[in-house]
Amino acid sequence: MSTISRRSFICGSAALAAMATVPAVAATGVKTLSNGKTEIDLATNKALASVGAVVELDIKKYGKVAVVRTSKSVKGFSVINLSCPHAGVIVKQQSGGWVCPPSRGHGSEFALNGNLKVGPATSALKPIKFTATAKKLTIN
Repeated sequence: MSTISRRSFICGSAALAAMATVPAVAATGVKTLSNGKTEIDLATNKALASVGAVVELDIKKYGKVAVVRTSKSVKGFSVINLSCPHAGVIVKQQSGGWVCPPSRGHGSEFALNGNLKVGPATSALKPIKFTATAKKLTIN
């Protein structure tokens, strides 16, 4: 079992709290390629330089989608469909994750990367395949 210092705990907690309050922004620099894939220019979407950042966009093939920065690596992203797998309602970003709004859905909660936290949904938000380079992210 490893131990952490009080300072490390406080700094880590503050970083998590800051990430939890970063709202999703609309993606810019997005283009639909002739093969039907969607390309996002990472230089135009400066928010995606920070771990925990989220941009949202609509893609004809998938509907409402979120791109989440999960690590600093070139491929450190998650791309998820924002439709609740239980109710089909578009989830909303809340408290460092996603919530199926109880007013129209059933209150399921998901982590920022789309993993299921609390049901009644029985599965995570649907991941979407993508490729990434240092300059762009391409959604398949």
